[in-house]
Amino acid sequence: MSEKRVIFMGTPDFSATVLRALVQSDYHVVMVVSQPDRPKGRGRHVSMLAVKETALQLGITAIYQPENLRSAEAKAPILACETDYIVTAAFGQLLPDRILKHAGIAAINVHASLLPSYRGSAPIHRAILNGDKNTGVTTMLMVHAMDAGDVLLQQSCAIEPSDNVGSLYVKLAGIGSKLLLETMDGFENKTITPQPQDESKVTYAAAIKTEDQKINWQESAEQIFNRIRALNPEPGAFCGFRGKSMKLWDSSIEAEDGGGTAGEILKADRQGLLVQCGIGRLRLLQIQPAGKNKMEASAFIRGNIVEKGELML
Repeated sequence: MSEKRVIFMGTPDFSATVLRALVQSDYHVVMVVSQPDRPKGRGRHVSMLAVKETALQLGITAIYQPENLRSAEAKAPILACETDYIVTAAFGQLLPDRILKHAGIAAINVHASLLPSYRGSAPIHRAILNGDKNTGVTTMLMVHAMDAGDVLLQQSCAIEPSDNVGSLYVKLAGIGSKLLLETMDGFENKTITPQPQDESKVTYAAAIKTEDQKINWQESAEQIFNRIRALNPEPGAFCGFRGKSMKLWDSSIEAEDGGGTAGEILKADRQGLLVQCGIGRLRLLQIQPAGKNKMEASAFIRGNIVEKGELML
């Protein structure tokens, strides 16, 4: 196979893993396009995005970070770069038709769900949040509509109870990297037939908002357990405690139900904070009080008197 040129577009760690696999293959990445570096953390320091950092580590110097691709000026650097493929993986922007048509062979997207389920920006978060047992990765031909192109290949992946969004990202990025290379080889060899998505089965994975992060103790222990792991390592679930916000990072479901009010602390001991939910009980294992670092709940209890009957809101 002759070396084919690729313009790669992506932003987070998921994208960086896919980019690394592309560079280590027989394909030649001629440009990396990412969103602009953004302020992060408490200090709001501008930090390098994962894809940009990986590209530099791999010796790629043609890195382009437009705010968007709407204007002719923004499109120009991409259109000036000859390419056989345009590949996106969690890029975060719809590509204009002019750019999609610029690919000599195909414009392919790697999406972290089994389309047509979970089109949109937060498919991994939403799959865990909804308590799904399986998810996967889809490669598809891109069109100027969100994740709506014809499917090329798919591979499923189990969601284990021990998974959070971070661990599932790692699994799916590994699957996506291999699936992309299989897709590009198969597409070029004409062994893959694009399949239209069934529009009657489409669901969406909207971006995570603040209301998604807030714990509602009226929900079941299982629902709250899923919410906590669906938001770990970012942006984090939270609740109110003693008039301040507390982030919740890890938990486990208790088999027995209690008799308390939803949100009531039933026990505080070396095993953590046991909290009554709408249905069932949840043991909080790792928390982050306002203004503090993450800590084991048992460590918080050692340094603070927590009374049975206190409420988490």
